[in-house]
Amino acid sequence: MSATMAPGELQDALLTMDVVDQLRYRNAEMKALADSGHDRAGLKRRLQELYRSQGIEVTDEILEAGIDAQREQRYLYVAPEGFKAWLARRWIDRRRLLAWAAALAAALLLITVLALVARSVGAMAQEDARQKNVRALNDKVDAQERAVAAARGLLGKQEQLLQGVLPRAAASGDRLQAQVDSVQTALADARRRFEAIPGQATGTPLPVLVRKDEVTRSSGDDALTGAQAAASVEQQRLDAELALNHAREALPTVIERMTTLLAAVDSSEQLESSNSAAKVAALSDEAERARQRAYTAGDAALRAGDSAAAGQAVATLKGLVGSAAKLAGLREQLAQLKADGLATGVAGEDRQRFERALDRAATLARVDTLDQAEPALQDVARLVAVLSDTLSYRIVNRDNERTGVWRYSEKANGGRNYYLVVEALDEAGSATLMTVRNEETGVEELTSLFAVRVPKSTYDRVAADKQDNGIIEDDLIGSKPRGSLSPRFRMPTIGGYITEW
Repeated sequence: MSATMAPGELQDALLTMDVVDQLRYRNAEMKALADSGHDRAGLKRRLQELYRSQGIEVTDEILEAGIDAQREQRYLYVAPEGFKAWLARRWIDRRRLLAWAAALAAALLLITVLALVARSVGAMAQEDARQKNVRALNDKVDAQERAVAAARGLLGKQEQLLQGVLPRAAASGDRLQAQVDSVQTALADARRRFEAIPGQATGTPLPVLVRKDEVTRSSGDDALTGAQAAASVEQQRLDAELALNHAREALPTVIERMTTLLAAVDSSEQLESSNSAAKVAALSDEAERARQRAYTAGDAALRAGDSAAAGQAVATLKGLVGSAAKLAGLREQLAQLKADGLATGVAGEDRQRFERALDRAATLARVDTLDQAEPALQDVARLVAVLSDTLSYRIVNRDNERTGVWRYSEKANGGRNYYLVVEALDEAGSATLMTVRNEETGVEELTSLFAVRVPKSTYDRVAADKQDNGIIEDDLIGSKPRGSLSPRFRMPTIGGYITEW
């Protein structure tokens, strides 16, 4: 082929190449016919139809040339092979390869950085975990030390209590020596148990873990590291905990015996003070014997460690002292009442009645009958009050209240007893309580309102007085002057009283 082509030649070459292109790539049916090589005429006919459908006239020579070129694989590019070709292709793709290389380098760099960061973070996390484990175990050791200190503090408090109470116990002589010995024995046992706790005898604290330069060591043994150091510290802590629990078991006994001793010292001091007070009190012979019995019983109870029985003895002695003081006051009151009563000028039967009340109160004014002496003294006080007052006895004349009542009686004339209801009034017109013996029950009662038995004639006269205008004009039935216990009636009466109707 010449270096240059005429236009016609160029057009034919292009058509030939197009035919080849049709046969290779564009039309699968014609490619199959071309590859088989059996129906060349049919292939040419199909190619003519194809080009004519496009308005292109192609000569048989061009079709023949195209079919031959396709079979000979002309116009087909075959890439060169070998190292040089490979280098040429790499050079052509150098920009894309450089981009990929840069991306790969960046990815490798990122992966390396992330790996280093992950390794650093992992190392930090591991170190933090180790630090936490160290702190956790050290916190347990610290809690153990505080528990020991608290228990020792409780023991120390009991020791201080003993030192404070020993002088008081010694003041009771040998009475409380057995209880003192019991407390001291319990304290000695507790001290031995506490000294058996690791480090307590020498004052050495329990070992802890020390984390330094990423190495864990025991403060008690630098040669131990890591898990061995932790195991050693934990084991010593457990040993201390076990010894502490054993020591704590002794504390309740110490506290119980110390409490018993304190109570015994208090009881002993109260026994002595109460006994001393009872000795100087004006006790009767019987009360003095009771004092001696109580003191002896209290002393024996304290020696035997029976605080309850000692407390009863103290209560008895205090009761004797209190009774003696109360009895002295009662006798003083009785003497004053006697003087006040006699000063009213009481005489005759009223004086005898007053003196009988005085004698009864004086007879009961003893320690063993003190509970009966007080009511007797009150009876005397009421008699003195009556003797000191000037009273008037008036028939009750108020709405909705009975003025007179009657009772069936086989012994009475006419089969009935008649009574007028009266009340005792002082000079101010106020009702005054009187001791009245109810003749129906035989019981003495303290009342200001009672009924006096009168003849039927007196009863009828008062009834007529009231029926006249609804008012009893003459309502004064009697009076009681100062120095008298019994009323003096100005109306006829039979005697006898009732308090219920």
